[in-house]
Amino acid sequence: MAHPSVEPIYSCNFSFSPFTSLYSKAWPPILLWSGRLVNQLLHPEIIKILHGFIYRFRFLGVYIVIGMLSILLELAVRRQLELLGINFYIIGVVSMAIGIVFAFFGNVYFNFRIPPSRRNRAFFYFVSISLFSGLLQWGVFRTVIDPDWSYEQGRLIISGVLFIVAYFLHRRFSFRDFKRVGVAIYANGVEDLSSIHEQIGQYPDFIHVDIVDSSFTSNPEGVKAYRMETIKAFWRNREIHTHIMSKTPSRWLSEVLPYSDIVYIHWECDEDIKAVLGTIHKAGKKAGLALTMKTTLDDVKEIFKQIDAILLLTISEPGHSGQEFDMEGLKRIEELDKLPFRDHLRVCVDGGVNEKIIGLVQVEDVVSGSSVLNHINPKQQILRLQTSGRYEVL
Repeated sequence: MAHPSVEPIYSCNFSFSPFTSLYSKAWPPILLWSGRLVNQLLHPEIIKILHGFIYRFRFLGVYIVIGMLSILLELAVRRQLELLGINFYIIGVVSMAIGIVFAFFGNVYFNFRIPPSRRNRAFFYFVSISLFSGLLQWGVFRTVIDPDWSYEQGRLIISGVLFIVAYFLHRRFSFRDFKRVGVAIYANGVEDLSSIHEQIGQYPDFIHVDIVDSSFTSNPEGVKAYRMETIKAFWRNREIHTHIMSKTPSRWLSEVLPYSDIVYIHWECDEDIKAVLGTIHKAGKKAGLALTMKTTLDDVKEIFKQIDAILLLTISEPGHSGQEFDMEGLKRIEELDKLPFRDHLRVCVDGGVNEKIIGLVQVEDVVSGSSVLNHINPKQQILRLQTSGRYEVL
């Protein structure tokens, strides 16, 4: 499927600058006007650099804001409890607990977008790391801080100095399961891989490769599985998720396994599915099961313990791009979340995902094809999806 050429990310015709995009709906008109003016005055290359900076540190900025608000809330609660004459240690525990809970839910809902199935684990790590950080700060406060400083002064200064340590630990453990966005590419002779790489760069969190042969759909473009090597070369530092839409997936494994991190096959295939999954695992790769909206969960539960991930196709005709999201997919996600072993599976949604839908889809991974590649500014669209639409276009 050929994709139209796109304007560079710094184009002023459909601008997306750091000054006009972040939470733009809430900005007063004077700030929006100022943002547009700055966007017109700065050199396009500077706009491009600033945009890349915001993309790279998009989590950090929001984390800092939420962290500061949580500390201010903690100090405000502490001051009120002191006025009530409550025990010093109770004040410390209660105020810190309120600050930690505020920071956790602020990051879960407004920054990292952790899906419900992963929040209990994220909360455990977040509380543990926050308590460790709090004890570390207390130790520093007792040994280093000037005795003439107030608790509030010391708390703000020490938090500012040590916050990067806490941020690193939270990124590594608490918020490792943030919602990731992948871009779909067909392994056929039609896709211009060089052009796609130029359009999306390294912005996707992973690359999703679709292999569709004649056993699965009546009008395949023709599989060119050898292009997997080229895809991996373009996105060397990104995971490659391969979705084999075939009744006989084993015929493609030898060509896709060397370049894939996850391989999805369909329950409806004509082969021994357990044997195919075993082959994938023996190659040191993760094995996933692709489900259509017609697949009954009761039929496939027996195989779930042998897989690492689920790919839910939320469209009516798998194998064809540009379709609308099937809203029944939200119910299917809820059904998956109720499975007793859900915590051990990554769920990926593929089909009809755009900036209006992604906020409703509470899973670990989402795949978007035409919404990104047919967009006038693909990199900007990826960022909008990664932030669930928080970055808006003027």
